[in-house]
Amino acid sequence: MELKILDETGREVPRGEVGEIAALGPSVHLGYHANPAANADAFTAAGWFRTGDLGRVVDGNGNVEIVGRRKEIINRGGKKFFPREVEEILYTHPKVMHAAMVGIADARLGERNCLCVIPKAGQTVSLEEMVAHLKGEVADYKLPEVLVIVEELPFTATGKLRRHVLAERVAEGLGPPG
Repeated sequence: MELKILDETGREVPRGEVGEIAALGPSVHLGYHANPAANADAFTAAGWFRTGDLGRVVDGNGNVEIVGRRKEIINRGGKKFFPREVEEILYTHPKVMHAAMVGIADARLGERNCLCVIPKAGQTVSLEEMVAHLKGEVADYKLPEVLVIVEELPFTATGKLRRHVLAERVAEGLGPPG
């Protein structure tokens, strides 16, 4: 199997830059049955399958580091970032059991940063406390603007966060955007 790291237009990015991982080879599926729109989105004109995973080549051996998912990117006021970067720092906070950031609709910025936290047993957390923990570790546009305390996060059977489900649940609880 061959791998490439592609930008949004389908061009290969230079080594070390983040792009979407694309695959070509006999083990790659042939496409979605009777769904030309999905096939057009998932495959390049040359037949490379766009995995939806974002990554970068990290060395001369072609090793790839996965940094997130294309659909997980938060776009706050035109500045895009991967929530996983922020979440990994939050997991170092002594009161945080689980943390997940999602973008919530905003009329002015496009999306605002919403942090969902499951505190450790007997602990409480505040937005100010989480921002203070992150300040100086991430750019200001990546800081959470809304905090939602949750009892559980939606995971798949294989343990992957269902970020879109979490974002929908948060949006339902926050009322109209903007």
